[in-house]
Amino acid sequence: MSAARYAWMASALCAQADPDLWTDGLPGTATTTARRICAGCPVIAECDQHRAALEAHDGHRLRGVWGGRTQRQRRQTAA
Repeated sequence: MSAARYAWMASALCAQADPDLWTDGLPGTATTTARRICAGCPVIAECDQHRAALEAHDGHRLRGVWGGRTQRQRRQTAA
């Protein structure tokens, strides 16, 4: 893993918050706070690009909030 390739992660607001906020699709989880944090994040586009690259590489959809959108929101956008 190249440090320069992932340097944008140092600016991610999610790195300063509880990681459990970004989990969706599990009983009792709410993503409102995570999406609010994402909305003000300076690297939201990089996050979404990273998610798309991971999904393309691994061949399956990631759970949780990535780039300010839940898995359901991403699925609706793709349809």
